[in-house]
Amino acid sequence: MSYNIGGPSNTENNILSSSSSDDDDNDNMLWMYDLFSMEEDAMHRVIQNNSMVLELTLSHLNNCRSHGGSIPGHVVINRNQEAADRNLWNDYFSENPRYNVEMFRRRYRMSRSLFLRIVGAVKNHDSYFQQRCDGLSRGGLSTAKNYSQLFRMLAYGLPCRCY
Repeated sequence: MSYNIGGPSNTENNILSSSSSDDDDNDNMLWMYDLFSMEEDAMHRVIQNNSMVLELTLSHLNNCRSHGGSIPGHVVINRNQEAADRNLWNDYFSENPRYNVEMFRRRYRMSRSLFLRIVGAVKNHDSYFQQRCDGLSRGGLSTAKNYSQLFRMLAYGLPCRCY
């Protein structure tokens, strides 16, 4: 029973309050829908960006040639070490060397026989200067080539080209 005289009835209060709460609920629903649609748009843009980055990366990888080594982009220079070893042997140590004993002494500041004795002694003592194979099973610098470069550096006091 309502004793409210002159004012809105209790049912009117319920109708007014329910309509205002419906407006609030509608506002909340609209706000949540806007928030949801903004999140959905953002997710859609993120997915598009990720797809674009993935496409660019895949196209770059497809266009790049295989590097064939452990360092991407590293350029391998063929120094033809076998020919360098053969040339050293033909120049100084063969039966008929290209350069005579005086040229060898001038270049290495020692006699050829002393050079070969030192090479033999150190080769038997330490394996650091011995010829080894690289990762592609190619022969590295020969022992004589290693020692010739070492002795040239000692003689001149400067590093020199080792190939």
